[in-house]
Amino acid sequence: MYLLGTGTCLLAPLLVCALAGCGASDEGMDGPSDAEILPGDPRFERDPALDVENISAAAEKRSHNMGQNCFGCHQPHGPGKGIFTTAGTVYAPSGAPVTGGAVELRTAGGGEGDLVLSVAIDGNGNFFTTEPLPFPDQALFFFLRSQDGEGTNEMPFPTISGACNLCHNEQRRILLE
Repeated sequence: MYLLGTGTCLLAPLLVCALAGCGASDEGMDGPSDAEILPGDPRFERDPALDVENISAAAEKRSHNMGQNCFGCHQPHGPGKGIFTTAGTVYAPSGAPVTGGAVELRTAGGGEGDLVLSVAIDGNGNFFTTEPLPFPDQALFFFLRSQDGEGTNEMPFPTISGACNLCHNEQRRILLE
């Protein structure tokens, strides 16, 4: 099964930035006021208490915002608990979130490369971790395993980003049978 459509998802942040004006203000050349500073803006002041370990666990249901880009909040200039190194949502072909299983990050495709990290898919279909990953210096392959080990899927090419839902939106969901 093919996971990603095209390899154009690296252009998505630029497109969003261009459409949103990259924080430019209609009020003048000075940019937004402090009240208008949004997550992602380098001027966003993140509470250091949020910089904690945050890793998904099987059957747990504390995650939220299925299908949304987790890195919008869980990043150095965002309000989310933990700075994620990879995160996303896994769906069944029916459209329901997959509960259980794992997302493996490997050095080669086909589930054959060295295992760098395995992240559990939680009870809401989300997977996320703050554990260190070699992105962007090393590209990795994503390989999915169902809870019973019978269902698998993989991304057919490596990536240097763990922001899975940035590209895998409603039109290109991550699927696992």
